[in-house]
Amino acid sequence: MAALDRAYVPALVLTNRPEVEPARRAIVALRAEWDAFRARYPVAPAGYPAASWVRATAATEAAIVAAEQKIAAGKGPAAHDELEAVREAMHALRRDAGVAYYMDDLTAFHTAMERIARAVGGRNAQAITDAEVAAVRAALPEAERTWLIVVANRAQVARHIESPERQAAAQALIDSEAATLAALKAAAAAGDRAGIAAHGNALKPGYSKLFSQFGAPPK
Repeated sequence: MAALDRAYVPALVLTNRPEVEPARRAIVALRAEWDAFRARYPVAPAGYPAASWVRATAATEAAIVAAEQKIAAGKGPAAHDELEAVREAMHALRRDAGVAYYMDDLTAFHTAMERIARAVGGRNAQAITDAEVAAVRAALPEAERTWLIVVANRAQVARHIESPERQAAAQALIDSEAATLAALKAAAAAGDRAGIAAHGNALKPGYSKLFSQFGAPPK
């Protein structure tokens, strides 16, 4: 599955950027890897529930088809939204099978982190509201819990990233994201709106840089 993720990650990342052609090439590469994956595993491998396998592969195929249609129309962000379903489907599949997988640790943190990103929404200390501060505080425990799993399993990075340079970059980005999350926790505890805004808004870009290391952009 790591090979599939190395094709999936660039497609997800590049469809969230303005340039359409790199995103289109990434989706072409994803389609090739996905078709190869299905050829290698025409039925559920041992340990994976058949019904879960059928559900996940059908959802992934549908998401890729939809992304292909959107990118053909020049709609990168819409293609990105379609591709989000892939990681959720594969995460659910491995959860059903009881298979531990590092990218799923990142997905769990991503879900919690997005709650914080939506709460701060790019706003500064003057614009952030009491309700948004409360939303950040409410989201922090789950973000911390899922991030601790990412850190605890960080040795698994080498199984997913082939390049030693990218492995080192990923490890450095894990340290950086940990520092951002700790600073956000401290700011939230102190009621420091400037810190909540600054660190809350830094959390998602830091995660995106880390996530990007797990992909191999198409040539």
